[in-house]
Amino acid sequence: MNQFLTKYVSGTLLASLMVLGTFNASAEEESPHTISANVLLATEYLYRGITQTNEDPTLQGGFDYGHASGFYIGTWASNLEFNPSTSDAASLEIDFYAGYGFSAGGLDFDLGYLYYMYTGQNEDAGADYDFWEIYGSVGKEFGGSLAPSVSVGFAWSPDFYGEDDDGIYVNGSFGMSLPAGISPYFNIGYQDVSGDKTTPAGFDYWHYAIGASKDVGPLTLDISWNDADNYCSGNQDACEAVVFSVSSSF
Repeated sequence: MNQFLTKYVSGTLLASLMVLGTFNASAEEESPHTISANVLLATEYLYRGITQTNEDPTLQGGFDYGHASGFYIGTWASNLEFNPSTSDAASLEIDFYAGYGFSAGGLDFDLGYLYYMYTGQNEDAGADYDFWEIYGSVGKEFGGSLAPSVSVGFAWSPDFYGEDDDGIYVNGSFGMSLPAGISPYFNIGYQDVSGDKTTPAGFDYWHYAIGASKDVGPLTLDISWNDADNYCSGNQDACEAVVFSVSSSF
């Protein structure tokens, strides 16, 4: 989910809506209900700048329901490659989320709840990856030929991944539209985790992505450079990547 929205991954899925029609005796009316689906194939899955697939390709997809009131609910899944040499490896991430989006004062707001579930983990071996977050964002899209847009967001978890304590995440993004349908963007985020079982001392880091996307028929092509500053002190490959993705929504 986009991206810097509920889910930030390189090559964020660009969702569109398929409107379900309702009919009466005289005319066709637009339904307040919308259903959409999305699928993405990328060279790598990055979550807040960190590889989740050991630098291998990823296949992702999801389904969403939305209502004209602004309420939405959905699910999203991706393959993983965690700790392949241990007995607590998780092989699949499935996310469940619900939220409410609305506009006020010329700004677009979004508030929601997101639960991360990691299948294949062995809790008897010490793994307990599942966690939840509350998130929110505010953004604005400007007019004109370049149609620039900006947004800022946050997410908070009281029991972050791996049974660490508070996880606080803040992010911002900027994008625009250029001729030939090319849409460059810049994303930046800051993750701070208090620490407990996984990382007793806690940790914090910055990450950013610079990229561009383009629609080609029903497909969206996206390429980006990603870097997670000081997170990977020993294996920088896990925190630096050029990611290419092909996605579609319907």
